Amino acid sequence: MSNETITSCPVCGNNQLEFHQEVPDYFGDQESFKLSLCKKCDTLSTNPRPDQTKITKYYKSNSYVSHGDKKGGLFTLLYQRIQLINFKYKLSLLNKYTLNKKHLDFGCGTGSFLNLLSKKGWQVNGVEPDIKARTIAIEQYNIASTFQSLEALPINETFSSISLFHVLEHVHSLEATLNQLISRLDNNGVIILALPNYKSYDAQCYQKFWAGYDVPRHLYHFSQKSIHQLAKNFGLNIVATHPMKFDSYYVSLLSEEYQSGKKNYLKAFLNGFISNKKAKKSNEYSSLIYVLSK
Repeated sequence: MSNETITSCPVCGNNQLEFHQEVPDYFGDQESFKLSLCKKCDTLSTNPRPDQTKITKYYKSNSYVSHGDKKGGLFTLLYQRIQLINFKYKLSLLNKYTLNKKHLDFGCGTGSFLNLLSKKGWQVNGVEPDIKARTIAIEQYNIASTFQSLEALPINETFSSISLFHVLEHVHSLEATLNQLISRLDNNGVIILALPNYKSYDAQCYQKFWAGYDVPRHLYHFSQKSIHQLAKNFGLNIVATHPMKFDSYYVSLLSEEYQSGKKNYLKAFLNGFISNKKAKKSNEYSSLIYVLSK
C-alpha cells in the first residue's frame, strides 16, 4: 500500500478529524492533497499521505542540497547572506539556552550549520538520511560524525542540544522519533524546533497557495496550540518561542509564484512585511522556533 490514511491525530490521538482544505503540490505536478484538522489540538495532517517508500518521488532528486550550497546568481547570493544571518541567530539561541557545547542536528542536510558550530568550538553530530547531502557534510565540511539515522549514532551518547530546523513536519514516525531524540538529551538539554506556522498572516493571505504547506512533503502543519499539546504529550516544557522573520518574505515569494506564476517581488515583500508587523502583537510569525526542555 502506497498511501496511508490518518484516522487519529498524530499529536494528541484524537480520532475526530474533519476536512480542512485541499492543497495542490505546486513544487511537483500539482497533485492535490487534503488536510485534516484535529479540533482538539489544531494540528493539520496531510491525509491521506504517501508512505515512506512512495514519498521519495515527491522530493524530485531525493536530495536536500539547499540554495546555499549552489553557486552563482543574485538570488543565490542573497539566500546565502540570509542563511548566514539565520545561522548566527540560531547559534545565539543555542548559547542562550544550553550549558554545554555538544549538539546534534537532526536532518542536518549538507552540514553547513554544523560547520559554523564546529568553528565556534562546538562538538557536533548530524543525522541526515540523504546520501548526497550527507556526503557533502562529510567531505566538504569535514563533519565526520554525520550519520544516516539515529540508530547509527554511538550508543548512549547524549547531547546538550538537539535541533530540528524545518524537519519535524517531514517525519513519518513522529512518536518514535521524538522519543528517541528525548532519550538522547542531557538532563539540562534542550530540543529546538523550527516550524512553519499555518496561523500566520501570510498563511491566511495565500490560503491553498501558501508555500508553507508544501504537501505532501510536509506531513503535519502545526500551530502554537498543537506544539503546546505535543510538548505536554512528551513531558516537555516550552521554555521560549522565537520568530524567524525572514521566512515570511521567502514563503511569500514562493506563494506569489504559485498563485500567479510570477515572482512578484514587491508584493511578496509587502505581504512578508505585513505578516511580521501583525505578528508583533499576535506572535503568529510565518515560522517559529520553539525551545523545549525536559
